[in-house]
Amino acid sequence: MSKFRFVTLAFLFPLWTMAQSETLDWNTFTRWIGEYHPIAAQAQLTADIGRATVRSARGGFDPVAYASRNQKVYNEISYYQREMMGVDIPTHGGVSFHGNFERNSGTYLNPEKFVPSAGLFSAGVRVNVGQGLLIDERRRALWQAKAFREQTLEQQRLQLNNLYLDAANVYWEWSAANENYSALERGLAVSMERFEGVRSSFQVGELPAIDTIEAYAQMQSILFRLRDQENILFNLKQQVATFLWDEEGMPLELNDNVVPQPLDTPFDLSLESPYEGVNSHPALQSLDRQLEILNIERRWKSEQLRPVLFLQYNFLNETFGGFEGNGFFENNYQFGGGFVFPLFLRKERGELRIAKAKLQQTDLERELLELRLRNTLEAEINSLRIVSDQVLIFTDNVKNLRALLDGEQRRFDIGESSIFLLNARETTLIDGILTLNRTRSREKINEAKVRHASGNAWQFLLQ
Repeated sequence: MSKFRFVTLAFLFPLWTMAQSETLDWNTFTRWIGEYHPIAAQAQLTADIGRATVRSARGGFDPVAYASRNQKVYNEISYYQREMMGVDIPTHGGVSFHGNFERNSGTYLNPEKFVPSAGLFSAGVRVNVGQGLLIDERRRALWQAKAFREQTLEQQRLQLNNLYLDAANVYWEWSAANENYSALERGLAVSMERFEGVRSSFQVGELPAIDTIEAYAQMQSILFRLRDQENILFNLKQQVATFLWDEEGMPLELNDNVVPQPLDTPFDLSLESPYEGVNSHPALQSLDRQLEILNIERRWKSEQLRPVLFLQYNFLNETFGGFEGNGFFENNYQFGGGFVFPLFLRKERGELRIAKAKLQQTDLERELLELRLRNTLEAEINSLRIVSDQVLIFTDNVKNLRALLDGEQRRFDIGESSIFLLNARETTLIDGILTLNRTRSREKINEAKVRHASGNAWQFLLQ
């Protein structure tokens, strides 16, 4: 029997050189997503909303200018003519300053509106000494807006955190599909070479006809699996393309020669440090900011149990800038105050009770979320450890399967084996390689899941 040897090393190296491929590595892929993906842009808009909310709340402390003019003339009699202009300046301490100028005249002018003919300047202050001393509507809105701004940053990170995991799932499945396709392609080349060798041996009478059928059936089986894998690879490549957008917000398409990063690159994740990241998880931090907002609301509702009590004092002078020599309560001043207090406080007490209940609900929600995040992280770390061990085990297993195929090939060469056994060894090796690729893909995805569960995956999109 003529001796012919089939190249089983084709499972390691391609038998022919295809068109020059271009690798889209994982780091480039994630950076591109962080720059241009619509969800990343939406997350940035969420943060912009938070900043705009703070700016809007700060508007409550903007100085306000005002002016008015009223007059009444009837039967050629000027009843009155009143003019006023001024400015109010609120501050963060519950104190507001104001200054104005008024000029009034007329036959029937209200006596309390009498001022010098040139007009009257006043400058003064209003102080809340009851409700509004520690917190008022303006400060409440500003403090809540600042907490909301921080919350939107955490929501942005949470969106990016989830986007990272979605991208990792698709990318590493694409990488596994690409390597599976290459393995089947090489397997098909080997089976075709084997079929040609068996047919040649049959034609010279060294092998029976059944062996040619056996070799051809093996080739058809691998070809069928290759076509199925080709469809899987195409679909996954399309899914990967949905994560790629350009600077103008237009979706990109991947060229046919673009391939993913190989699966055999080692991961660089420490399995100890992620535990420290749970407390800084964006979901927890977002709830912390929500608790801060609710606590400010509770403080404001508590403040409303106090009576409204304010004092107001104005210096009066005919000319602007002549206030320096005036002493308090000596001459040319206006002083007053006010007091308001609901007798039963039913509305205020009810709203305070609601605010406290919402605060307690959110606090319980945070405790539950923290427990879930810790348990999820522990589960993902355990899964990563197991699948990493499986990669090592199956890598060794594939080496053994390849050695068995080589041994079966040598036995076949000396006439001690059959095409059936050789095909069985080959099928087992192909299955082993595909399983190893899927396991390596799971390892990469589990690595991403650990980062996602620890809450720091978003950082890898912003590198």
